[in-house]
Amino acid sequence: CDEKWILYDNRKRSGQWLDINEAPKSFPKPQLNQKKVMVTVWWSAEGIIHYEFLKPGETITAESYCQQIEKMHRKLCQKRPALVNRKGPVLLHDNARPHVSKKTLQKLGELGYETLPHPAYSPDLAPTDFHFFKHLDHFLNEKIFNNEEDIKTAFEDFIASRSQDFYQNGINKMVSRWQQCIDSNGSYF
Repeated sequence: CDEKWILYDNRKRSGQWLDINEAPKSFPKPQLNQKKVMVTVWWSAEGIIHYEFLKPGETITAESYCQQIEKMHRKLCQKRPALVNRKGPVLLHDNARPHVSKKTLQKLGELGYETLPHPAYSPDLAPTDFHFFKHLDHFLNEKIFNNEEDIKTAFEDFIASRSQDFYQNGINKMVSRWQQCIDSNGSYF
């Protein structure tokens, strides 16, 4: 599970090769407070379990995170009961305050979830960051959205364009990335 801001304007400034007399393409400077929408994504090797867009101005709190855990758990029971009926699902999420709050840990315990420890500031070790969001960023590259519904539609188009192999590959890459971390004595790679 992880959260991501999706910008209304996904154009990126980049360098340009120009002839001697050629003028560079103009590109507006990004605004400091760009319009954006936050999405939370829960997924497994088999695909998306649950995703949720936050309302404008809303932030993730322990309370809202626990509500999302409940929604995700209900969907997981429907979509992948074998995962829930085994010893208990294993959840990988970072150590953001809402994720490690007493209330959240209590909720995860109630539902029988085991959590994998995750080092702080390590997006290179979280499959949602190094795989899912990386591909989402590529999919959204250069897109401009007029409203929140356009963003939601683009996100749903992204999900629809991914095969089960996409999700399996993301989870499978986690093992080699963790091994790289061990081999580099915990340094970034």
